Amino acid sequence: MKTLLLARHAKSDWNSQAENDFERPLNQRGLQDAPLMASYLKQCGYSVDQIISSDALRALQTAEHYRQCLRPGHDLISYHDLYLASLRAIVYLVQHIAPSKNTVMLVGHNPGMSEALNFFSAEVLEDMPTCSVGIIQFDVSRWQDAGESSGVLLGYEYPKRVKSKVL
Repeated sequence: MKTLLLARHAKSDWNSQAENDFERPLNQRGLQDAPLMASYLKQCGYSVDQIISSDALRALQTAEHYRQCLRPGHDLISYHDLYLASLRAIVYLVQHIAPSKNTVMLVGHNPGMSEALNFFSAEVLEDMPTCSVGIIQFDVSRWQDAGESSGVLLGYEYPKRVKSKVL
């Protein structure tokens, strides 16, 4: 069994002084939502063998919160090809994850993350809101066998829904 957590980065700051899209940081809401979601996943019993994040600032900031909760003491991998990645690029990445990794989180951007969630799980979900996470389980022993509609959607959470569960 392999489990994939697909996470969209938290809300970014469109009013920042960043020189370009790639360097845009999280805004205040993003800085609150990322640790909330990371803590929620930990409370649900999730841990990961590896976190691979887009190297855009907002994605790395989001991924760092997940790393602190779900993989403390380990590095996360920044991967430039996840920056605004297409479905095809995400599928390629997933199918080339090391076989020794059973639970992996990808932190990236829309529309690619939403497309990947729908592709792998055969679910028809709306576009993933910022800081949302879809959890897909595959009944395979090798990541290369993860393909279209081959996974089961175990969960799909986003900050607004998590806040209503916590309160």
